[in-house]
Amino acid sequence: MSIFTPKKLILFGLAAILLIAIPLTVYLVQKQQEIKSRAAPSTTLSFQPLTATVSKGQDVSFDVMMDPGSNFVSFVHLVIDYDTTKLTKSGDGFVINTTVFPGFDPSKPPVPTYDPAGKITVDLAVGSNPTASIQKQTKIGTLTLKATAITDPGTPTKITFDSQTQVLTSQGDQFNTNVLSTTNPASVTITEAETLTPTPTQGITPTLSPAPTETPQVSPTPTTTPGPGGPVNQSPTCTALSLDRETSGTAPYSITLTASGSDSDGTINKVAFSFGDGAVQDMTEGGGIGTSTVSAQISHTYNNAGTFSATAALTDDSGGVSSATTCTQTITVNAAQPSPPPVVTTPTPTMAPGPSDVIIGIGVFGIILAIIGGFLLFAL
Repeated sequence: MSIFTPKKLILFGLAAILLIAIPLTVYLVQKQQEIKSRAAPSTTLSFQPLTATVSKGQDVSFDVMMDPGSNFVSFVHLVIDYDTTKLTKSGDGFVINTTVFPGFDPSKPPVPTYDPAGKITVDLAVGSNPTASIQKQTKIGTLTLKATAITDPGTPTKITFDSQTQVLTSQGDQFNTNVLSTTNPASVTITEAETLTPTPTQGITPTLSPAPTETPQVSPTPTTTPGPGGPVNQSPTCTALSLDRETSGTAPYSITLTASGSDSDGTINKVAFSFGDGAVQDMTEGGGIGTSTVSAQISHTYNNAGTFSATAALTDDSGGVSSATTCTQTITVNAAQPSPPPVVTTPTPTMAPGPSDVIIGIGVFGIILAIIGGFLLFAL
């Protein structure tokens, strides 16, 4: 009798499947957790402000800011470069924000080193407490330099983060990963220092008494009054106010008005339009203005609903004004009907299968095999 009965073969097969499926599932779960905990280069270093203008001999200060992005920052190897022909260290130079970066030993805070070639280097650590990791935008410290030489027009001097700068994270097993993504330099424009020019003190000049001068006698000039038979100015006449379309429409309603008229004893210098909705506009050129006959055209838009009385008046070179009653139009504007909101169809994105889908698939496959194996075990 063979020792490999059908039942034993089925049991051995199920055991083999479980031995393969369980380690594979554990491996995929670990990989998924590793992906979630992996740090990403998303940290940004920048100066604040990004630009500054100072006079030669003055100090200029910048705050060094760090935005950790999605990381938990615990250590920064900071290296700053500047042009020593334009700038030099002033006072304490770089002052560290020791509240955020006390160092591993608070009794011995970190101290920057200054290279004569224009390089500042300092190592900053949040300390041994992992909960002190930086997770939001934070000021690292303040840099103060003195302007020693003027810059060329349009060419400011730069303060940059050196390529040796590193930002390390305390996330999971990625402690030694540099997560620095972007650095934003600062620009400094240095101008010539203003020189004060002393104001000379004026001496006292004796005042001479003016010699008496004769007051000339002015003889009155007789004024000639025009007689009653002098010419009398005739006011211009506005003959028509015409429109380029119907007198009614829907807001916003744009329309062109044309005022026509003449002056019998002079020239027309201005056409004044009143649109009835509070807006007025004067025309002093074009349309024949400056001659005795005009045909002045102007456009206007009525944005609100209502009934409006538009008028036009002509003014001649002697100040005479035409009657507004001869040039008038009544314009009716109706409210616009509200349009229905557009229907926006948002497509549903198709999610790519991830490790979780693979794990679920393996689990379902194992359950199906177990059920089939159970049925076969009882059937044989």
